[in-house]
Amino acid sequence: MTSRADRLLARLMEAYEQGALPEVDAAASQLGTAHPELRSWSAYIRAGIMALRGAPEAGLRLLADAVERGGWWSPQLLADPALETIWPLDRQDIRAKSERRWRAAQERAEVSWEIIRPAAPPSAVVVSLHGNGPAPSDLFASLWAELGSCAACLVRSPQLAARGVHEWRDHDRAVADVRTVARAARAEFGPEVPLVMAGLGAGGRIAIEATLTGAVAADGAVAFAPNLRPLGTVAAIEPRICIFPGGTPASVASCESFAGWARTRGIDCFLRYEDGMGHAFPARFGAAMEGVLTSVLR
Repeated sequence: MTSRADRLLARLMEAYEQGALPEVDAAASQLGTAHPELRSWSAYIRAGIMALRGAPEAGLRLLADAVERGGWWSPQLLADPALETIWPLDRQDIRAKSERRWRAAQERAEVSWEIIRPAAPPSAVVVSLHGNGPAPSDLFASLWAELGSCAACLVRSPQLAARGVHEWRDHDRAVADVRTVARAARAEFGPEVPLVMAGLGAGGRIAIEATLTGAVAADGAVAFAPNLRPLGTVAAIEPRICIFPGGTPASVASCESFAGWARTRGIDCFLRYEDGMGHAFPARFGAAMEGVLTSVLR
């Protein structure tokens, strides 16, 4: 069984959508074990599952242990209705401790990125955006390193949902942060090297929107399992867009609808279907991406 964080998250989300709570708990537990930086997020998921299954005391113990180890979550996460039966039992003021740590982390947070450089001068540079949720940097590094001809800027959003978990919920801030990274990529590799925006889930939506609105001067965009909506303004129709539909039926339908909307406006947008996409990258990432990047940049 894979330990890839995106694959585990996809399994977790599918189980949750099916109401299979024991499977959600198992996937969250495996995610926290395989990726220690995600233990706090795993504890939050598992605590909610335990409360929903009638064991709020066990859920409270998980949260208390995570806080003892330095964990924290955003107030939005701790307002999850699944945790409702836990808080009347809380005598340690977990929510207040967590919020203080979250606010302190928010004050320090700035957009950051890691650069993956190929051995030879790159044929393209990819700006890679994680989704709203667990996104260990080693996952993105190992996947993009499979494309030996490309450089990659692995972006870490400064918007924090939990310790080790970043998101893109503030759209304007997300676009500004992505623009900062794109400028840095251009400065690093030169304006003559093609630049492609790529993202998973919410990051895929930001990648497409930043490209088509002209917020980032990109040569193309690739989105994995996004949930899309038509744009109010399109400033750039030359970049080619590739979308890997995935996730819920509603998410897949949104991708198909967006592609049709884009084509009526002269945007070269195509869909590529992969088995088991879910809330994840393609299982055979390098093989899938080699041809896609060639198509996007043709």
